[in-house]
Amino acid sequence: MVVLTLSALLVSAAFEPVGLWFLAVIGYALFFHSLRKSRSPIFNAALFGFIANAIVLHWSSKYVGSLPWLLLSLLQSIFYIPVGWVFKVTKSFRWTIFALLVSEEMRARFPFGGFSWTRIAFSQSDSPMAPILSYGGVLLLSFATLVLALLFTRIGIRSFILAAALILFVGMLPGNPTLSESVSLIGIQGNTPSVGIDFNSRAKAVFDLHRDASRKFVRKGYDAIIWPENAIDIDPRRHPEVERDIRDLVKELDAPLVAGVVLNNAGHPTNASILYGVDGEINTTYIKRYLTPFGEFIPIRQVAEVLSPYAERVTDFQKGSRFVAHKIAGERVAPIICYEILSDSLLRQAASNSDALLVQTNSATFANTSESAQQLAITRIRAIEHAREIFSVSTVGISAVIDNNGVVKKRTHENISTFIAGDLYLSKSRSIANRLGGVAPLLTLLASLLLALTRLRRFSF
Repeated sequence: MVVLTLSALLVSAAFEPVGLWFLAVIGYALFFHSLRKSRSPIFNAALFGFIANAIVLHWSSKYVGSLPWLLLSLLQSIFYIPVGWVFKVTKSFRWTIFALLVSEEMRARFPFGGFSWTRIAFSQSDSPMAPILSYGGVLLLSFATLVLALLFTRIGIRSFILAAALILFVGMLPGNPTLSESVSLIGIQGNTPSVGIDFNSRAKAVFDLHRDASRKFVRKGYDAIIWPENAIDIDPRRHPEVERDIRDLVKELDAPLVAGVVLNNAGHPTNASILYGVDGEINTTYIKRYLTPFGEFIPIRQVAEVLSPYAERVTDFQKGSRFVAHKIAGERVAPIICYEILSDSLLRQAASNSDALLVQTNSATFANTSESAQQLAITRIRAIEHAREIFSVSTVGISAVIDNNGVVKKRTHENISTFIAGDLYLSKSRSIANRLGGVAPLLTLLASLLLALTRLRRFSF
């Protein structure tokens, strides 16, 4: 039990705020070892999943209480039960890796649209094997990390040579190409009057903060001003004074504005990214398509309202149905709204139909936790995977400019009113992972299956 607990602690420490990628390798090696020694591998696998997820996702408890956090961690742990069963039947670490990868793909999709925040690859943004993302996507990096852990289950020169060879081979893969054309952007991190679930109770005040910060920080010459998700939490169409302020602002600063706006359509709120032209008129509107369960809509509402009083206060959002790219200085830039950064298919479509990505997020709901740093790591992974630079703007931080190889070129501190400005470089090409699309994870699963079926006489696991 001690080894199992230690393995879960190490895996969780690979994620932010500790963020040491190699701890996931050591942690999974110890997890494999604990399964070998366990009399109840099914229970042990579920317990490992619960502990690791509970630590990584502890930020989710800050403002809604411990019960929803523990239930979320318990739900995640259920996906590890088949992993323990596979090891119990096969006594093979290679089959266990295959089961872990299948589990990752399943929980990225089910239930309620999936929740993939704790995928192994999302702890590996600083790994020397991260370049593999642009060739095979997120699941391939998870696979490579687990293979490395597998090699470390045996202490010996052969294992270390193979591990070093794997790291060197992947690390020597060509990175995504250097880019030359760009658009000049300034993102406004306007802060909020308060944080937590009730941050938007003073929605007009949030708008005022971003409006005033724009006047303070923006100088003429930018191709666009970017505001984060929920910067305008009241529908400007229903509040003429807000609509007038937006029109005056873009004319004064002589730059279009891409803002995160909550619209009200026939009584249903929608989470939107809107491009306002320099005349104050709406050019394009993107409606968020991948909604946050229990945040923007409440599944099994009757049960949820019993478990948490906050559920009663959530009005279900209406999701969008189509992809929209904003045109900034004539270039296509695709908006990604917060939780959508988890969706493989949505990111693939956005990158395929744009030259750069724009992430608008709101970290005020979980301010002063590791949530924002973990989201930044996920965003870096997506930049490498799809060979796209990303301009990420948050209400309270962390805001960042990330190049197409996952390097953070600029970033802000949290809980301050500030700005982030720079050139967002554009790419017309697509990564191999992006071109493969949904085939990429299938190829990874096939490779893992072949590894499980192959028996090496002098090097078996």
